[in-house]
Amino acid sequence: MISPAGGSALSARALLRRQFGLAHGLLDTALEGLPAEAIHRHPPGTAAPAGACYAQIVLCEDLSVNGVLAARTPLALSSWSGRTGLSELPPLAGTTDWRVWARRVRLDLHELRPYAQAVYAATDAYLAALQDDALDSAQGERPACLLSALLLTLAARRGEIACLLASR
Repeated sequence: MISPAGGSALSARALLRRQFGLAHGLLDTALEGLPAEAIHRHPPGTAAPAGACYAQIVLCEDLSVNGVLAARTPLALSSWSGRTGLSELPPLAGTTDWRVWARRVRLDLHELRPYAQAVYAATDAYLAALQDDALDSAQGERPACLLSALLLTLAARRGEIACLLASR
């Protein structure tokens, strides 16, 4: 893999950091400057509001990276408890029905954005400290598979948000 600056090869870890940075930037710009009405508007059918889609992926990243991969308490349950900008967290025990939560949750983007930035920073710090062999498929697939799934989910949620907002 050649770096965009030209010449030197990127490590898998550096490429992941770059991809997450780009995905986070695209996700954040999807809600840039929108009024609360657009963020909370319930689309027809069972689709979630755009704001809830954003909140869900930020929470999933926090739970996956901090809770699973880094084996720490997720930020939403520790240093950011009570200040995520969400009226409630989804039930985390048992099977979570995200659709029910997404149609009920209210969010404050002025509080949610700093929490999201903290989650992004924690992900970047996790990736920066990740040993190169942790992404080697011969060493097991857990970090690589989960990180790939998160990137795909970030992209899919960004697309979903764009579609929801285009139909307003």
